[in-house]
Amino acid sequence: MTVEKTAKPVQARSQKTRDSILQAALSMYAKKGYHKTTVDEIAAEAGVSTGIAYRYFRNKKDMLLAAISYAADNIGSIAGTDELCIPEDPKDMQGYLTALLKDFEKLHIKYRDIHEEIEGLQHTDEDVRKLYITMTDEKMTGAIAKLSAFMADDRNIREKAYSAVGIMEQHCHMMMNSELYRLDTDVMRDITVNAVIGVLGS
Repeated sequence: MTVEKTAKPVQARSQKTRDSILQAALSMYAKKGYHKTTVDEIAAEAGVSTGIAYRYFRNKKDMLLAAISYAADNIGSIAGTDELCIPEDPKDMQGYLTALLKDFEKLHIKYRDIHEEIEGLQHTDEDVRKLYITMTDEKMTGAIAKLSAFMADDRNIREKAYSAVGIMEQHCHMMMNSELYRLDTDVMRDITVNAVIGVLGS
């Protein structure tokens, strides 16, 4: 009985320490890039010793992969946005997509540096690429299940969903440099949402 009472606080502290290290890792990757960041620097940023960091992660690569997974699992809290639910009424789809796109824009702009760093790693690191594919597949499977509940025609729904996400992702990349392209954000958002609706309804 005593063991159970003391184990929970210890486990909670351990999880908090691990999360702090991962948050510090993401912060340092954004500042310096993955390759130029050391485990020592991440540990210092997290307020722990390097030895403590190595208790949680085998090596620098292990920490990177864990940090990417952590970011994907906690995207809402990290970005300060709540996860939106797909409405039961298909007529609300435009409003849902507009709100979702705005959240995507905020996320890309706020975390531009780390986004670009990890995007680049996908092309140079096989482990990162495989992790991204796995995480994307898991999230898309859940989204597709929700979409199929109200789509009149769910043929090729997987391909439609991936195409829709690709359109929204490209829009967000443009918005990170909207001033350079001299683009009207509201107009671009409307065009993107209508394009996504067209894809999903095709």
